[in-house]
Amino acid sequence: MNEEKKLKIGTPRCGLVCALLGAVLALMLLFLGFWRTLFVALFAAVGYFLGACDNKADTIKGWINKRFPPKNE
Repeated sequence: MNEEKKLKIGTPRCGLVCALLGAVLALMLLFLGFWRTLFVALFAAVGYFLGACDNKADTIKGWINKRFPPKNE
């Protein structure tokens, strides 16, 4: 991908994307309310994880083992 096409912090393209995301978030808060917007954001985060993570099983196992280590360790 061309360096100029990438989305980097501090570029006008990044500013435009962040402004659009902020406007969408504001509209969702106005029309849906806080809890429904939070619910949509949670599902968006789960969808991002499912789409972006290569090895989901190992990632989830590692996350669980960090928070709840096995008793024999």
